[in-house]
Amino acid sequence: MARKQDQYDWLDDPFDDKKKTLSKGMSTSSKVAVVIGCIVVIFIIFLLAVLVLANSVAIINA
Repeated sequence: MARKQDQYDWLDDPFDDKKKTLSKGMSTSSKVAVVIGCIVVIFIIFLLAVLVLANSVAIINA
């Protein structure tokens, strides 16, 4: 049986907006937000490490 031309292909729907947004990926602003968030987290971890080190040096010298 040959496939009829008027049949609609539901798997390859050109009008499916959800599929277009899923295959699009992350936008540039989302990538920038993730990078800035990572930098902030790394800075906070570094700051906490410096504070712990300074506190331990102050305890040792006391």
